[in-house]
Amino acid sequence: MYTQNTPVHVRLWHKGFWALAFSNLLLAMSVFMFIPVMPSWLEVRMGFDVVQIAVLFALHGVGIYLLGPLCSMLVERYRRNKVCAFAISWTALTNISIFYLCKVHPEFFSLTDTSTMFVIMSVLQVVVSAMYGLSQMSLSGTLIIDVCESCQRTEANHSAAWFGRFGLVLGPVVGIVVDLLLGRDMVFLFSSAFSIVAISLVLMTNFPFRAPGENIKTFCTDRFFLTNGKWLFANLFLIMVVAGSIIVHYNDVISYLLMLGGFFIALLSQKFVFANAELKSEILSALVLFIAALLIMIFRGMQMAALSSAFLIGIGVGVAGARFLLFFIKLSRHCQRGTSQSSFFLTWQSGLAFGAALGLLFGKGSTGYVAALCLAVAALLMYHLFTHTWYMKNKSR
Repeated sequence: MYTQNTPVHVRLWHKGFWALAFSNLLLAMSVFMFIPVMPSWLEVRMGFDVVQIAVLFALHGVGIYLLGPLCSMLVERYRRNKVCAFAISWTALTNISIFYLCKVHPEFFSLTDTSTMFVIMSVLQVVVSAMYGLSQMSLSGTLIIDVCESCQRTEANHSAAWFGRFGLVLGPVVGIVVDLLLGRDMVFLFSSAFSIVAISLVLMTNFPFRAPGENIKTFCTDRFFLTNGKWLFANLFLIMVVAGSIIVHYNDVISYLLMLGGFFIALLSQKFVFANAELKSEILSALVLFIAALLIMIFRGMQMAALSSAFLIGIGVGVAGARFLLFFIKLSRHCQRGTSQSSFFLTWQSGLAFGAALGLLFGKGSTGYVAALCLAVAALLMYHLFTHTWYMKNKSR
């Protein structure tokens, strides 16, 4: 093994894994930093109404699936890290182009009618989302797995996913600070910069050469979607729709920092609270926290109530996300680990996107929170009455 030009790592946290983990963080930040600033930017700069903005968010949840059936063929036929880097470069190039138009040719937006601009932005959203989906599927479903030993892969998937999870709160924090200090258009430049650094980290990581397999199918579900995990998909999708419908209304740094604090509590709870607890307790506890946060926002309109709910949402998202990731891994069969990672990412990301669209349509008020509360209760009942039992009967390891 040591003589075949293959890197062997006794420890998980070696240079290559650190590089890919931070690449995952930066890639997530480059996308999520638009959550608090994009709705108002689209309204002011483009003149879009709330329905058009919600459609653009929903298109992100659709676009990430489009190149999934090609993922396996691409990473088998071409260098895996270059496929990921090429996909990320589309995000960087698009954001730099928008920044250039905003600064050098701002008249482009005012001279183009709203309906034409909406079509252009919709096409851009679908293309960029498709490339983002491909980059994340190749990164989490192939590169992070390949850079570590087989006995370390579950820990690697779990740890790298937390880096992406932290991007959900650190990205918006950067977006808000850049908006306040440098202007909203500069967010596109910073997003591009994060993408470029992520590309550099991916390309600087060494991967052993692997000859492409025989009979490569152009379209397949390998490294794309775990078909036998449909009920995990449905349950986690509901949870993330609830999370997205709430997070889209956070537009201050404090709320996201409180979510970050909730993430750290979720990390500690996995070690000290749920270590010897019944398996079902994690998801049920997370959903109870979701429901508590929504009830606080419905019946207490004070700022302190909104901030406390952000902390609870952070704990709930952290606990549910980490546990469902392990569910996807343990449900997958031999050589399906990469597929399980892609399935989890698609569920997580599309749920957030459609939840954000739903939150924008309902607005920041009791009606939207009541709708989210109903979905949270439905997710809790589904998990308690069906999903957990189904998972225990069908898990492979």
